[in-house]
Amino acid sequence: MKMTVHATERENCQNDGPQTFFFTVIDTPSISCPSLSCPLGKNIRNVTWYKTLKFSSVTSENRLSLKIINNMIHFSKILVPDAGIYICDYALYMHGKEWIMRETLQIFVDVPDTRKPPNISGPSNGTELEVELEKPYNLTCEVFFGYERSFNPVIKWTILHPEVKERSALIGGRELCLHTTNRLKGYDCTLTMPLKSVTTSDLRAMFQCSAQNSVGNVTSTVKLSRKEIDIVFRRNVLCVSVVLLLIMLLGAGTAYLYWVEIVLLYRHYLSKDETIGDGKEFDAFISYATQTSEFSEEEIIESYYDNYEDEQFATQLLPSILEDNYNYKLCIFERDILPGGAYVEDIAKIIKRSRRAIFILSQRYITGPRLFELQAAITWSLEEQENLKLILIKLKPFKEPETIPHIVKKALRALPTVSWKGDINSKSAHTSKFWKRIRYYMPVKKNR
Repeated sequence: MKMTVHATERENCQNDGPQTFFFTVIDTPSISCPSLSCPLGKNIRNVTWYKTLKFSSVTSENRLSLKIINNMIHFSKILVPDAGIYICDYALYMHGKEWIMRETLQIFVDVPDTRKPPNISGPSNGTELEVELEKPYNLTCEVFFGYERSFNPVIKWTILHPEVKERSALIGGRELCLHTTNRLKGYDCTLTMPLKSVTTSDLRAMFQCSAQNSVGNVTSTVKLSRKEIDIVFRRNVLCVSVVLLLIMLLGAGTAYLYWVEIVLLYRHYLSKDETIGDGKEFDAFISYATQTSEFSEEEIIESYYDNYEDEQFATQLLPSILEDNYNYKLCIFERDILPGGAYVEDIAKIIKRSRRAIFILSQRYITGPRLFELQAAITWSLEEQENLKLILIKLKPFKEPETIPHIVKKALRALPTVSWKGDINSKSAHTSKFWKRIRYYMPVKKNR
């Protein structure tokens, strides 16, 4: 008798309608009426099982390998004759009435036939494995065994040494066999033999993995060889090293060529003003050759143009660049010191009140009386240990006289010297390399 059941009464059913099952001879399945898993399963009574081959009832008496417990058939070991269509009859009590219901299940039983010799999937026979001496290494043998009802595999590692025979039977590692994804196909087994430290003796030995089952036996022999650094790897390392070296040399060369510009850029954005709170009045004292009465009238006329160039550079060009463009305060003796004082004392006071001393060198300066100012500045910076730095500007080539003081001669070789090669009448090149070097030696001072 057919009956319509509301949809809500069949929700949470595991299955609905005729069911088909596939088992193998190694399975121990259980089957039940599909409706038993539904909410209406609590209303089912008097379940009876039939098999359609003879349409005979299924009981534990006619099959010792199965049992019916709680209306479910439990197979302790399913066999090929168990295949077929199973009918589940039951009484369903609902709405005060009894309904006789029937459901069908179909079972297929498969007998696998995968018995065959084992297959060593790795390492392949004759393989040469690269190893590092005095380093641990694991020899791994991977074997595939076909399906067998009585599965008793044998795997072992053997060391065949031509010199040390007592090691020929050495076996190490552990056996591990797992089912494949489909266990009817067989088993994957792995045997690992650990070598604590590879020796030169191991390089002369042969390592053999053997696997055996009820069908047959297979072996795979491998040899160890010393691992050499890969040529491509060494070439890549060499190329990378050369590239890095070239980059470093290029960077060092660039820094050397543009060191002054790099320092000036750093000062402009990051350095603090050195002139704040140091108690000094002038950023630099300027010393240069001037006309004096110590020269004869003929000598004065002869050197007029040379002296004029020294004076023009010191009193016009230097201030126009350093004072007007970079806010430095210069001390020019004839311009900034009131006349009437003692010359030696005035020079000493100016040097003490200055952060730098700039000397415009020429033949007239080296042989003239203003060389005293250079000597005084050198002596002051050495004896008083003051933070006074001297800057030499070589305005024109000169020859050192033999009478020059020894301390001045040493200073001319040790102090930073900047050679002038420009045009005194030009002010447009204040950003040239010469003026950048002068600023490099001058104190850090922010433009305001």
